[in-house]
Amino acid sequence: MKICITAANCFIGLPLVKKAAELGWEVIAVVRVGNKQKDFIGTIQNTKVIELNLEDYDQLGALVGPVDCAVLLTWNGTRGKTRLDDELQKTNYENNMKAVKSLIDYGCKRIVTAGSQAEYGISNEMISEKTECKPNTAYGKYKVLFYKDAYNYCKENNVSLKEPRFFSLYGPGDYENTLIMSNIKKMRANETCDMTPCTQMWDYLFVDDAIEGIIGLCHKECDDGAYNFGSGDCRQLKDFVQEMKSILKSDSKLNFGTVPYTAAGIVSIQPDIHKLKSTGWKPKVSFKDGVEKIVKAMEK
Repeated sequence: MKICITAANCFIGLPLVKKAAELGWEVIAVVRVGNKQKDFIGTIQNTKVIELNLEDYDQLGALVGPVDCAVLLTWNGTRGKTRLDDELQKTNYENNMKAVKSLIDYGCKRIVTAGSQAEYGISNEMISEKTECKPNTAYGKYKVLFYKDAYNYCKENNVSLKEPRFFSLYGPGDYENTLIMSNIKKMRANETCDMTPCTQMWDYLFVDDAIEGIIGLCHKECDDGAYNFGSGDCRQLKDFVQEMKSILKSDSKLNFGTVPYTAAGIVSIQPDIHKLKSTGWKPKVSFKDGVEKIVKAMEK
């Protein structure tokens, strides 16, 4: 099995490279030119590193050659106000479409993209892959457009395409300002935690479980299309915060409601994960175990 992984240094990319290499797959890890982690990634068994910027992804196929699967993770502007930047998100779409076409030109057999719950927009109901996509950000809009156009292009060229749609992943190495990462840091120091009311419904999936799901989509015989990625442990966000405090035995004061919701309002995520589970995948890491793994990584 020969696999190409773009954004190989990112939160999802690096553990995916490690897992694929561990399975004995031949891995081509693509990072931006001058990336600081390229030398480390190059020490991982069965792994070759290629430096290539997103704007040059029309060259991707020529550089990696024929692969059994390509996982496309590179996407700029995934957080905050950059999600609303239409020009930036359009550029992401255009460059990733160049990657798809380039890879297929050089014999790629399967494409795995990186979708997002942002493609569905705001919903207070259970979300399945059949739920209509109504994105309310430029990020979500161009993610949907990329999925649809890449899917159709792959179908025209007899290439398989699977899209994991990530709802809320967490784990070691995640962005430091997420609710989990920032509050673990505060709770370990017994500092006050100021938050929104946290009354929305939420579903957290540990990154290692997500990696197992992606690996399955890379090689298993399963339907093309989108797959929702969640744990199935869906509850009020406040409950997760309180559980973190209990796990950490923290004396932090939890100030729910001191931070206002954003202009987007209360966003709940409730993914239906039956399609992903039909591939034989199931989550293994409980929220408690996931938090403990993050703390252990912080202590190193």
